[in-house]
Amino acid sequence: MSCKLVLDLSEIRAGLRQLASSMSGSGEAGHIVEARGNRAAHAIKSGYPSRTGDLRKFLTVTHTRSTVGARAVVRNTSKHAEEFELGTEARHYVTKANGVRHLTGKMPPNPLFSQTMMRERRGMYADFKELLTRQGLQVTGDAR
Repeated sequence: MSCKLVLDLSEIRAGLRQLASSMSGSGEAGHIVEARGNRAAHAIKSGYPSRTGDLRKFLTVTHTRSTVGARAVVRNTSKHAEEFELGTEARHYVTKANGVRHLTGKMPPNPLFSQTMMRERRGMYADFKELLTRQGLQVTGDAR
């Protein structure tokens, strides 16, 4: 008695090629990275105060794509960005000689930029998980 086993790997190869094109910078994964970068920049910009407009003016997002990857870099080059994000000391009111109260002291921290970026990064990982699941792969665990 003889037994014969024939494996046709053409479907597996085709699936892997499709997965590679989807996960490349020019595929759907590239669109996910770009969309999340734009979304983060928009959320940060709308959360900044508009007193002088300096924080909003110097916020940029730069996209880079290649056949093997995609990148979105959100950056704020304002001289006030670090102070706004990290703060320094608590603020307090001081009464001037003419009786007018004036807010003085250092700015408290407002981690708008870092919290938004962490939230969008987690969302991007969830989008990648969904993309891989649609491709027929089983993905376990979540990004933290």
